[in-house]
Amino acid sequence: AYCFAVGPWFYLLPTTRLMPAQVDPAGIPDHRITIQKREDGAIVVRVQSAGEEHERLPDAVFSFRCGDPQYAYWLGRMTDQG
Repeated sequence: AYCFAVGPWFYLLPTTRLMPAQVDPAGIPDHRITIQKREDGAIVVRVQSAGEEHERLPDAVFSFRCGDPQYAYWLGRMTDQG
């Protein structure tokens, strides 16, 4: 693994091979995904949890900034939804 800094943040990246681009990500229905762009440019992705209300886990929330490996992917998904 190797580490690099961007501003005050440090990132640790594995040196293992990444998943090939042609592999489809796990299928999450589009109606469960909300993608928003904040004023500071970060993209926030919320995946609504499935299941009965009393058994449901909290929603998963992820944020990506320019430079993050998945930023361009989620920016494209947000543009496609718009």
